[in-house]
Amino acid sequence: MDRGNHSAALSSAWSRYVHLTRHAFKMEFRQKNGLAGLVLFAIASVYTCYQVAGSRADVDAWNSLAWVVLLFSAFNAVSKPWPEDSAEMRAYLVHVVKPQEWILARITFFSLLLSALTCIVFVAFTLFLGSEHLNGKQGLSFFLGMQCTSIAMASLLAMIQALAIRANGGFGLIAVLGLPLIIPVILIATRYGMDILNGISFADTAHNLLFLATLSGGFGALGYILFPYLWND
Repeated sequence: MDRGNHSAALSSAWSRYVHLTRHAFKMEFRQKNGLAGLVLFAIASVYTCYQVAGSRADVDAWNSLAWVVLLFSAFNAVSKPWPEDSAEMRAYLVHVVKPQEWILARITFFSLLLSALTCIVFVAFTLFLGSEHLNGKQGLSFFLGMQCTSIAMASLLAMIQALAIRANGGFGLIAVLGLPLIIPVILIATRYGMDILNGISFADTAHNLLFLATLSGGFGALGYILFPYLWND
């Protein structure tokens, strides 16, 4: 009987998590201007880099600019408020969902959103700034690193955004809290990118992806553990 109740509880929790994730995407696609703004910001940032560095940027510039654009695209994605972030909606959600389900759904949403933006940034970079630094395997390895980095950023920034919402701090608080904490992610990503662009084999630098995966899991675990204390505040 207890096993059946436990299974039912897990099924119910999973259903709420899936519903929250789907709802996040529905809200995002309803705000077509906001979604278009994210894409436009990413492409405009790459074009600005092209105007500064030209179509044949050296390896150091190419690598650094790629991560800078991805970083600011990530902060831009989490900066805009949502209708359910209002005090009235939060008061309602407290009684219908668990905080762990809410934060995991938000992390999942931002991970998928930033993964899509990463694809756009990578393609735009290869079009505007050239791809002579990347052969087939290097390009795939660099793209994989960008995806892992975007997930790590999403895990951290989703938690930071949730804290900022509860504190009514807005984007200013997201930037103040997020930039210092995201530095380790950028340092690892930059080191990994330089290794790939300098021709070091994927096997010899794959440990950096493991570090990024560890950071992603750590950020997600912190959000899962700490956010419930703010949920009922």
